[in-house]
Amino acid sequence: MNWPLYKTVFLLLYGLTACQSGASQNGLKPVEKISRADKNALIDLNRKMVEKDIEQIEAYIKEAKLPMERYADGYYGMITKQGAGRRAIDGATLTLRMTIRLLNGAVCYKDSILTFIPGKTAAIPGLHQVAKSLQKGTLARYIFPPSMAYGLYGDGRRIPQRSILEYDIEVLEVQ
Repeated sequence: MNWPLYKTVFLLLYGLTACQSGASQNGLKPVEKISRADKNALIDLNRKMVEKDIEQIEAYIKEAKLPMERYADGYYGMITKQGAGRRAIDGATLTLRMTIRLLNGAVCYKDSILTFIPGKTAAIPGLHQVAKSLQKGTLARYIFPPSMAYGLYGDGRRIPQRSILEYDIEVLEVQ
């Protein structure tokens, strides 16, 4: 199953219906319902975007000769140094040092520190997904497609719209 595709389509369709119900609650004229043909066109467009993302990521990995594994949720990764100790189970606080790059090598953020609780506090979906496999001292590299990173809009600062991101991660603390 292609879970990133289903998640993205669900979010797209949910967003369309949420906007429609929000408009009527604010006294605005509701948006007309989207036709089945338009829904199918959006689904097809999304499928093509996901396929293009996969092609770009796999070409990058092949060219860079990275021994990355593709995971079922649509991200790619490799552990370059295994840490030790407690894993970031639910409720644990995880502190990471990260360098975030675009696939063209442009650095978006270097040595930024993020502390979050996997599954509970703000972080990109990809980080929540990989968190449970990380231990203090782990060094890892992940590539996240837009659906697992900053999505359609980017972060509004340094990460452009629909960016595929490469994360170099060092786990500083698991509490």
